[in-house]
Parts: sequence; C-alpha cells; structure tokens
Amino acid sequence: MLRLIFRKIWNNKWLVICLIIGCAFAVAVVAAIPMYTTGLYNLQLSEEFKKLQEEFDSFPFKAYLNASFLGMKKSDSIKTFNDLDSKFYDRYVANIPAKNIFDYKSISTVSYPVFDKRNYEIKQDMIARGEKLYTRNLTIKSSFTITSFAKVPDMIKLVGGRMYSTDTEEGVVEAVITKNSTIMNRISVGDTLYVYNKMTDIDLLVKIVIVGVVENTDESAAFYTLSDKTFLIDYDKMLEMIGNEEITLQSANWFCAFDYTTVKLRHSDRIIAATKVLDSYDADSKVMLSSSNSYMTLLEKYSEDVKAMQRLYILLLLPVILMVGIYVVMISRLMMEREKAEISVLASRGASRSQIFLIYLAQGIVISVISYVLGILIARFLCRLLGAANGFMEFVNRTAIDATLTSAALLYAAICATTYLILILVPAYRASKFTIVQHKQNIAEQSKKSFWQIIFLDVILIGIAIYFLFDYESVKEYIQFAQITSVDFTLFVAVTFFVLGTGLLFIRLFPYLVELIFRIGKERWKPASYAAFTHVARGGNYKQFIMIFLILAIGIGIFNANAGRTLNENLKDNLKHSIGADISFVPSVLEYDFILNGYYFADNRGPGLSKQAHKYCNSDLIENYTVYYYHNTTLRPSNQSVTFMGIEPGDFGRVVKIRKDLNEGVPLNHILNILSTYPKGIIISRSISQLYNVKAGQYFDFTYTNRAFREVQEIPVKDVLVVAVVDYWPTMTVDNFIIMTQNKYSSMRHFRQNGKVLVDKKEGVSDNEVLEDMKTRMSFDESIGTNSFTDYEATQAKRGSVLNGINGILTLDFLISMLICCIGFIIFWIISVRQRVLQFGILRAMGMKKHELYRMIFYEQLMISFVSVLAGILIGGIASKLFVPLFERMSTFSSNFLPFYAYREVVDYNRVYIITGAALTIGLSVILRFTSKLKADQALKLGED
Repeated sequence: MLRLIFRKIWNNKWLVICLIIGCAFAVAVVAAIPMYTTGLYNLQLSEEFKKLQEEFDSFPFKAYLNASFLGMKKSDSIKTFNDLDSKFYDRYVANIPAKNIFDYKSISTVSYPVFDKRNYEIKQDMIARGEKLYTRNLTIKSSFTITSFAKVPDMIKLVGGRMYSTDTEEGVVEAVITKNSTIMNRISVGDTLYVYNKMTDIDLLVKIVIVGVVENTDESAAFYTLSDKTFLIDYDKMLEMIGNEEITLQSANWFCAFDYTTVKLRHSDRIIAATKVLDSYDADSKVMLSSSNSYMTLLEKYSEDVKAMQRLYILLLLPVILMVGIYVVMISRLMMEREKAEISVLASRGASRSQIFLIYLAQGIVISVISYVLGILIARFLCRLLGAANGFMEFVNRTAIDATLTSAALLYAAICATTYLILILVPAYRASKFTIVQHKQNIAEQSKKSFWQIIFLDVILIGIAIYFLFDYESVKEYIQFAQITSVDFTLFVAVTFFVLGTGLLFIRLFPYLVELIFRIGKERWKPASYAAFTHVARGGNYKQFIMIFLILAIGIGIFNANAGRTLNENLKDNLKHSIGADISFVPSVLEYDFILNGYYFADNRGPGLSKQAHKYCNSDLIENYTVYYYHNTTLRPSNQSVTFMGIEPGDFGRVVKIRKDLNEGVPLNHILNILSTYPKGIIISRSISQLYNVKAGQYFDFTYTNRAFREVQEIPVKDVLVVAVVDYWPTMTVDNFIIMTQNKYSSMRHFRQNGKVLVDKKEGVSDNEVLEDMKTRMSFDESIGTNSFTDYEATQAKRGSVLNGINGILTLDFLISMLICCIGFIIFWIISVRQRVLQFGILRAMGMKKHELYRMIFYEQLMISFVSVLAGILIGGIASKLFVPLFERMSTFSSNFLPFYAYREVVDYNRVYIITGAALTIGLSVILRFTSKLKADQALKLGED
C-alpha cells in the first residue's frame, strides 16, 4: 500500500509540490502569529520593566513576603516560620521561570530592654541587696530588637570595627549596629550591653558585645533599611536561640528579585500561579501575612493583550487563509480529475469505498506532515518580515524580535494543517463514490450550478458585511462620545465577507456578461475569438476557482494598501502636527549656575535663538526653517488656559504643512497671507471664538494674566482684529490658542521669550544626516536641547507596537496571496490546457493555425484572468471606500489631535499593479511556453479521425 501511495505522489509530483507550498505557507503564517505576538510583547514587557527600573532605581521584578508572629507561642512561631520559608523558596522562587539575581530573608525579635554596663551593675547591686525591682528605679539604655539576615554580605557593608563571630563564650553574642545607632544611643564598638526579657526580670536573657558598625549596601538600600534600634547578629546563632526558646520571634521578611530580561510571557501562567502561593495561608493560623509584588498587574495585562492581538492578527490573515483553502481545494480537485478514471476502475474491480479513501487519507497525511514541518521552519522568517515592516510593502532595518517557538504556535499550526488535510480529502471522498459508468455520466454534467450559487452564498456574505457597515454607522456617535479604544475584530471579517461575496456575485453575473459581449459582435468574431468565447461561456464551473482567486488577491491587496497607508499616515499626521514640521529643536548654550557651583546647558531664548538657528540651519540638507515663540497663561474672565504663539508668517508658511481637509479646507498659506496683510491682527482657535462669541473680521477684547511673585496681574488687550478662526494649527495640541506675528508678540507685556526652531528637510535627507550636520556647526559651549524628529518618532511609535504587527501582516497577507495566486494560476491553466490537447487537435484538424490557437488561449486569459483582475481592483476600491473609514476605531494607537482621514495613494496602487502584473506575466509566459511544447500536432490525426 505504501508503494501505491508514493507512486501516486510521484505521478502527481508537481501538483503535490504546489499543494505542499500552499499548505506550508498557510501553516507558517498561522504559526508565526503567536510567535510574533509573544516576541513583540516580551520586548514591550522588558522595556516596561526597564522604565520602572530607571524611574524608581530599584528591581522592577520583585516580590515581598512579610509575616508577623505576634501573640503566637514560641514553639508555634518557629514551626510556622519554617513552613513559610519552605513556601517562599520551594513553592515560589523555585517555580518562577526567571533568573534569581538577589534574595534575602530577615528575622526579628520583639523589642527588649537593654542596659549598659553601669546600669546593669546598679541593677545587680539592687538584686544582691534584696531590693524589689521597679521600672521607676531602673534606667535602661534603650529598647532594641535582635535581627539577623540569611545573606549578610549582600545586605550590609562594614564601616567600622569588624563583623560578628560565633566563637564566643557561653551567653555572649557579638553584634553590629548602624552608624546612626552609635550616635543616637551613645554606643561604641567594644561596649557590652545586657538584654532582659522584661525590665524588672532578674535573669539575664543575653549579653551583647558590639564589635562593628555597618550600613546598607547600595543594592539593599532601595528596598530595606536597617533599623537604628536593632542588634544584627549571626543568622545561625539567632535560629539556635529561637529554637531553644531563649528569644521570641516577632516577624520575618522574605524578598526576591529576578532578572526581568529573562521573563517571558509564555511563562506568565506559571509566574501568576507561583505568586498566588504567597497569598495563601492556613485560616486557622494566627500568623499575619502580607505580600506584595511589582509585576502581577503588568503580566496579567500583557497576557490578555497577547491573546487579543493574536485574535486580531488571525482575523487579519483570514483572507490569505481563505485563499489557501480555495487553492488547496482547487489543486485537490485537479488531482482528483486526473485520477477519477483510476478511482472508478478500482471501485468497479471490487475495491471498497473505505479502501480507496484510505489511500488518499495516507497521501493527505504525508502532505500535511511535510507542510507542517516546513511551515514551522518558515514561520521564523515570517516573524522577521513582520518585525521589519514600517508600512504596507515598506521595510526598515530593525532589531529582530526574539521569536521563539511556543506551544500555541505548534497548536495553531497543527489545527491549520488538519483543516487543510480535511480540504484535501473532500474531493477524494466525493470521487470515491463513483464507478466508471457514473464517472462517464458525470463528465457531461460539469455545467450545473455550484452549491454556493444554489444557496446564494454571495448575497448572504454581502448582506452580513452591509449589516456590519450600517450597524457601525448607527453607533458611531456613541463610540466617539464614549472614546472606546478597543479594536473591533469583526471589521476584518466584514471586509473579507464583502470582498468574497462581491467576487462571487461577479462570478454569478460573469456568464451573462460574456454572452452579452459575444452577442454584440457575434457576426464579426474571428475563429480564435469565437472559440474563446464559446469555451469561456460553456466551459463549466472550472474557471470559478481561478477567478475568485484573483479577485480575492487583488481586492484584499488594494484594501490592505489603503488600510495600511491610512493607519500609518494618520499616525504621522498627528506626530507632525504636534511637532510642527520634520524637525523641532531648541538650541542651548553653556551657562554657569552659582547656586549649584557648576556648568549646565540652558535653552537659548529671545534674539539669541534666531541667531543660533540661522547658524545651525544654513545647510544644503535643509529646505527652510523658522523660529516661533510661545507663552502659556490664562484668559479672563473665563479662567481658561491659553497658549500665545508668535511667528513670522512668510517663514512659517514655507516650513509647516497642514492637511488639506482641515480648517474647512482653507489653505494655511491663505490664512498666513491675511495675517501678513494685517500684522497687528490675530488668529484665534475655534474654542476661543465660541467662548467669547467673536468671529473673523471682528475686533476682540481680552485680558490675560501674569503671575509676579505671589500676585496675579491682569493685563487687558483692546480692539485686536481677528483675521481668522481656525480649528487646527501646527504645534498646537491644546484647544485654546492665539497666533500673532513676532512683532506683536514682542509688544505683549510680560510674555516670555521661550521659542523653538522648526525645520523642513530636503527630500530624501534623513534625520541623522541633519543632526550630524548641525553638530559640525556647534562650538564647545553649544548643544541641542529639546528636540523631536517626525520620521524617527513615527518609526519608534510603530516599533514593538500593534501597528507594526498590522503593517507586517497586511504586507504578508498580500505577498503570500500573490505567491499562491501565481502558483495556482500557472498550475490551473497548465492542467486546463493539458486536458484540452484533444480539443486543440480537433481545432487544428478543422484548419485553425497555430498562432490562432495561441490567440484563442490569450483571449481566454483576457476574459477570465484580466477581467478578474479588473473586478478585484474595482471591488478593492469599493471595500476601501466603505470600510477604511471604520479604522477610526483603531487610530487610538497614537495620541489623536486631528480627525481621522482615509488615504488613497497612487504609489500603493502601483505596487499592487506591479506585483500582480509580474505574477500574471510569469504565469502567462509559463502557460504559453508549455502550450508551445504540447504535441498538439500528434493529436491532429486523432482529431481527423
């Protein structure tokens, strides 16, 4: 049986290879999703922990366990301590899958009265004389606890004397104390102190000899402070004393810090489960426990985000998964068409249906296993592609994300491979039902309607997509009001349904379109054209697969291009709006601080700012630059915050750009020209216009405040002409702002000379080139202070973000679709042409020339493939117009200052056209070359017969 299976695979080797390629890529993209999302969020999680470490200067991934044994018996407290110690190290630390970089445990006793030598001797004299002891006639040094660390060298460092030793006489314990303790309690190294359980007790508890002075190490100071009222003694000695019930254990503390760079999200369930152990304790126990950690909230959030993003990315890949499914069914059907006669012969000779099906099941398993292994290997490369995407079909050189194979990736890949195995077996299962007689009878029934046409699947899919569209429009205002920021996964399903449904509707109407064109020129068609029309119109349902293939690939490609462009450009628009231009910076100069007695770089202000800007920006790399000044204050009587801005209208207009749809479509330069004409006028924001009921062309009276020491001065401004009212202004991310010329700004009382330089780079110049050029123009006492680069900020905003993944998946979706489409296109037409060798022989026998035969094939390609491409472009354009605006829900990937805008760029369409054209050209070339090698002339005699 194995020989039969491998013989079948070898006989169909090219079809099997194509099937494996399609399945392998489908498995790869599905497996790449959990690998990429986990790697992406591992990177984000590591950066989040790094920020916490820099902010608090402490371990960002740490946990505490604190226990209080107050009120417990001495025997119970030591037993409970041992249980808790075992729980912390054996059930928590041992189960955290991260590198342990620091841990400690400390134990402390209750506070004991301590006598110095002089007062101890006085007490002993009183005891010797038989006097009754009262607290009022006894004097203690102070009350101290006794503490010990399990890892002393990691916690403290010696600053005087020596560390304690255990080699002492009976009843004497050596200890160290803090430097503050020596000062506060007037204790010196070498002093002997006497500890009692109670102040009036006769029996001495322990004699303490101070042998050293210590302080916290730099590492431990961030999370532990040694008390100034404690004796620090040897850990083993203290456990011995507690075990002998000489002293009373009051509290214990455990701490552990892990290397956050070794924390992986795939282990989050283990980490969360291990951490919950710290909160569990016996309800009947009298011990009081408290625990805290710095990572649980972050881990739980990121774990949920990973699952959400995996669902999002899978739905984004729905079109390519669907396409591969169609591809698998198409190739499987072609294989079965070639083997139906053999299957029918086997059935007629007594082979049972289950035996026949078992042969193809084994063949399908071999294909699926090979696809599974290849897909897992390809998945890692796809993760690199996803991480490098900066836009649709745009890539940058980024540090690769650590994409490791996860159990989720293996599971997803297995589900995908199993699904395609089922799709491979469906045609085989159907073919195994027919005997040779039934097979011959069914050959003539290929023109009957497909199942999807009978159930009107196209209408159903379009209906679902349109319902989603109208449903969104009905709740659009609520979404904007409620500021819902979650990603709606149904958006991608709706788009896929719309493209697929519209494509199927086109295929339903296609025969009527062909017939209409045929009838229009029926009397004028030449033999090649006539034969092509006849074949396409009456050729059955075989062409449906390749048509929906092309429509899906092109339609989704167009949509992906527009969606990717829209998301990326809206991100960049908002960044450029907040920054103002390509580059924004503040020059700084070296100044001396007499209070701190040192030099520092201070932002340049006033006239010096313009001079320094000219020095830096007089470069061949810079197109234009401008300087603006700003001042933040409050308007009266509304008490609204407002930002005043002083500009040079001409320079400002040459540097900054604003989207054409903003400010009611009025060009920015037109507004600036009006301001230049009326230099004493102002431009106000829409919110100020509504607040003070003032319009363009009217005079505006307002009052602003100035804070001088503890007083607030009110400064009135009268009869200022409002030259324009705008909704949006470059660099302004606040609602209330007033724009004026720099001359008028200078005349305003108490306005600060804070300013910034805006730079417009020349085309093709990078941020780094401009920055390096500026540095060459600086003297030793000059620098660049606050700075922002739009391109850099946009790239950083995408790095390690959901948008970065979406860019990669939209690109991946299209590239794999086109690859599968190209392979499917070639295989489909080669098999189709091969099956028509007899027909070609008959046509040659009837007098058709060879070049007419090629022309007939070309016309068929034109009517099926080219028309499908046009339909895909049209459907993709309609889908973009309807659904891309809905991505407004997802524009929350960045801070939004501007309204959402749907982009369509010719360059994106050209990319789709070029790749599609290349794929079809390659496919058509292969088909024509294959056709030229067909021995149709040998079929000529058969055709004549």
